[in-house]
Amino acid sequence: MSKPARRTRITASKTAAGNITIRPISREKNGSVWVTHLVQGWQENGKWMRKQFSDRSEAETFAALKRVDVENKGRAQRMVLSSLTQDQHDEAVSAIAKLGTTYTLIEAVDYFLRHHRPPDFTIRASEALKLYLDDKERDGVRDRTLVAIKSVLNQFILVSNDPWIHEIPPSLVESYLRGLRAKNGKDKATKKTWNNYRNDLGGLFAWCCVSDPGTNRPFTFENPVVGVRKFSARQVREEQEAKPRTTSPGDVLRIFSTLLRWRGGVMTRYFAYLYFAGVRPDELRRISPREHELLSMKTRTLTIPANVAKTRQERQIRISDNFAAWLEATPGLIIPPNFDRLAKIVRKHFGLSHDEARHSFISYHVALHRSVGDVALQAGNSEGIVKRHYFNTHTQDEGGDFFKVSPDMNIRRAVLASRSVSEKSPHLRAF
Repeated sequence: MSKPARRTRITASKTAAGNITIRPISREKNGSVWVTHLVQGWQENGKWMRKQFSDRSEAETFAALKRVDVENKGRAQRMVLSSLTQDQHDEAVSAIAKLGTTYTLIEAVDYFLRHHRPPDFTIRASEALKLYLDDKERDGVRDRTLVAIKSVLNQFILVSNDPWIHEIPPSLVESYLRGLRAKNGKDKATKKTWNNYRNDLGGLFAWCCVSDPGTNRPFTFENPVVGVRKFSARQVREEQEAKPRTTSPGDVLRIFSTLLRWRGGVMTRYFAYLYFAGVRPDELRRISPREHELLSMKTRTLTIPANVAKTRQERQIRISDNFAAWLEATPGLIIPPNFDRLAKIVRKHFGLSHDEARHSFISYHVALHRSVGDVALQAGNSEGIVKRHYFNTHTQDEGGDFFKVSPDMNIRRAVLASRSVSEKSPHLRAF
C-alpha cells in the first residue's frame, strides 16, 4: 500500500492572526494630552507593518479585517496534494519568484539539465582528447591534421583549466575563441582562424556526445559549440587578401639557381614538385615513398591517389617539359634526411609562405593556358576557387616564362628555355 501524499501548507499558521494587536499611546503637545491607537503585528512584502488611528473603534475594525486577511492568506490559491516537503515547496516558490515572468521553472530546469547534468561516466577534457585522437588516427586522419587538432584542443584545455567535459558551456568556448590572437600577438585572429578552431572544438564535443560502450561514451549530452557563432564564407573572404601570394618568374629563377648549388641540390627536387606540379606540401610527404609508382614519364602524368589527396579524390597532374627536365636533372629523394630543418632554412631565406609555390603554379598555369577547368582538375580545387583567387593575376607572357624555368647542369643554374613550353627538348639559355 503506497504512502499517502503529504499535504503542503499554503495558508498562514493559526497563530499568525493572533499577533495583530492594538496598543494605546499617550501623546502630549503644547499642554494638550490625547490617546492614539496603534495597530501592529502583520507583514507585507516581508516588512513589518503598523498603522495609527485616533479612534479606538476604527482601530478595532481595521485590526479585525486585517486578522481575517492574514487568516485567509493563501485561500485564493489552488489547494493541491503534493509529495513535496515544506522546505521543497518553499524552495520552488522562491525559485519562481527569482525567475519572474522571463522564464518558467520548467524552462530553467531543462536548461540546467542540458548543460550541467552529469552523464553516467564523467571525464576530464584532457583524457577525452586522448581517446578522441586515438579514434581519429584509426580513421586514417593524416598526421599533420592530428597535430593541428591536438594543438588547438590542448590550448583550450590549458586556458579552461581542464574542466569536466559535461560542464563546459558555450560561454567558455566563445571566451576562448575571442581570446585568440594573430601571429603578432596583438591583433585579433582572423575569422577563418575562428572558424577553424571552432570546427576543431566542435568535432571533439560531437564525438563526446555519441554513445559508444567501448569508451564509456557519451561524456556529455550537449555540444556547447552549437551555440557559438560561425562566420559565413562571405565574411571570411572579405577579410582575406584579394589575391594569393605568388613568386615572380625572376625570383623563381633565383630560388632554383641557389637550390642547385646549395648542399648538392638536395632540396631542388622537392621544390620542383611544389612549383611546377602544384602538389600540396602535405600530399608531397605522403607520395614521396611511392614516387616510382605514382610518377609515369611515359604518359607524362603524376597521380595523386584518393588516400593521399586533401580532397579525398584522385587526380592526375600533367608533367610539363620544364618539370620533366627538373626531375631528370635532380634524381634522388623528394624528402631528404633532415628535411624539416632544411625546408625551414629555405623558406626563411627566400621569405616563402606555406603555399606560395602552389599558388604560383595555379596562377601561372591559368594565365598561360586560359583554362580554369584544366588547372582546377590538376590542382584539386574547384573552378569557383580558381576564378575567384587566381584568374588574371598574371599575364600570359609571365605564365610562359614561369613554365620555361629549367635547369642547366653545365653551369648549375636555373635558366629560361628558348622555345615554348609545349615544344619538346628545349634548348636552354642562361638567364
